[in-house]
Amino acid sequence: MARKMKGQLNLSDLLFEELESQEGGSALPEATFVRDIDCNAQTPVVFGEPVSPIYGSGIEIKPRVPGRRDSDHFKKIYLPELLPLEEYDKIIVLFSGGKDSLCAVLNLLELGVPKEKIELWHHDIDGGHPSRRMDWRCTQNYVKAFAEAMGIKLLVSYRVNGFFGELYRLGASEPVEWIDPDTGEVLRCKESPNYKKCKELKETCTEELEEKLKAYGYRYKFPAKSADLSRRWCSAYLKVMVASSVIANIDQMGHLKELEELGGKRHKFPAKGSTHQGRWCSGALKASVQDSVTANLAETKHAKLLIVSGERRGESSGRSHYNEMELHRTNTKSRLVHQWRNVIDWSERDIWECMKRHNINPHPCYRAGWNRCSCAMCIFSTPQMFAGISVLYPEEYEALVQDEKILGFTLDNKCDLETFVGMANSCIVRTDKEAIESLLTGQYTPEQIYVKGEWNYPAGAFHGAAGGPC
Repeated sequence: MARKMKGQLNLSDLLFEELESQEGGSALPEATFVRDIDCNAQTPVVFGEPVSPIYGSGIEIKPRVPGRRDSDHFKKIYLPELLPLEEYDKIIVLFSGGKDSLCAVLNLLELGVPKEKIELWHHDIDGGHPSRRMDWRCTQNYVKAFAEAMGIKLLVSYRVNGFFGELYRLGASEPVEWIDPDTGEVLRCKESPNYKKCKELKETCTEELEEKLKAYGYRYKFPAKSADLSRRWCSAYLKVMVASSVIANIDQMGHLKELEELGGKRHKFPAKGSTHQGRWCSGALKASVQDSVTANLAETKHAKLLIVSGERRGESSGRSHYNEMELHRTNTKSRLVHQWRNVIDWSERDIWECMKRHNINPHPCYRAGWNRCSCAMCIFSTPQMFAGISVLYPEEYEALVQDEKILGFTLDNKCDLETFVGMANSCIVRTDKEAIESLLTGQYTPEQIYVKGEWNYPAGAFHGAAGGPC
């Protein structure tokens, strides 16, 4: 029977009983949830209320809505219930710094999970690129400040050179690295055979191949001759990158065709699709990074891990069909890995009320008018959001405009960035000067995590789901 916690609707128990009684248990359940577009400050708080601690009680947590088993894939990852939380060796929260992943952490703490059992994993979308940035300037410091203020260990991982390295890559993607939270040491996941081969090619190529390479139109300093939209794929990768200097020094690359065969090429913005195959920024820069780190941590070889993430059904039609819990893709015979979306049924109102109860300052982008904490220049951003970026980060915005000209591909599926933005008004709300300052300078301290004075909804609250997901 589903665990009933304070704040849950009785309807959820009834729904579970009805579905559980169906023969075979394979029917695709319909979850009840509030869409972000329908949510406002008057929406009843259901899941955002305090919950009773259960850690150490031996309770096996069942999903509010049973998981899908309507395909071979979902049958393979089907998980009827979690282990008691105390049986997991480590509980890893995929922590972006956004409101949903933040409340996923707070929910675990309210359930009684000790802080020393939790580890925050943040995937840095920019990956230490020497000159380019896709994410908010303050995100890294906000994430670090939250971890320090809460007393929870933080592990930062990334694909070397981040988004723009992947955008301009030739050959196999750059390897994944992470920073050891105890020592600060930078550790690298195992390099792929294709990456090693591409590295050898780059070292042996000569300048005499430059003219052949120029014919492809991918030299960094030269705009592409045409916008070949038939080649504008954007796959599910989110962190694989060869530095932008690769294009600037394309004469050193040689063997372009061989590099492409080994690891493919990008030279295209992520597609605004629901699949990671086209929307490569999420797959290459987030999902594959997480998987690489999980698989390469020696301590996980015989461990029981719980991966917690903050996706909610109300965010999008695609996420409305996610399972609350399932076997994680890195699960093996020797390493048990479960995934739990513990706030999946929460409304946006639930999220804000939980944050209010803990007196937490949300990420500065919410306070400045953004409704989502995706990358600053997320491909899903609305014209108003990009207009705001052009005001906050004019140099980065102009560089993105130039990227479209260099690559011959547009960030939007139908038009170039300047046409997409048009005469849209900026979404920026300037009433919160501290938030604006953080977005501009990138600074954020642990002392700023907690609200001083009265907690209020940020300017970006209850503006629907436009601009995401990412």
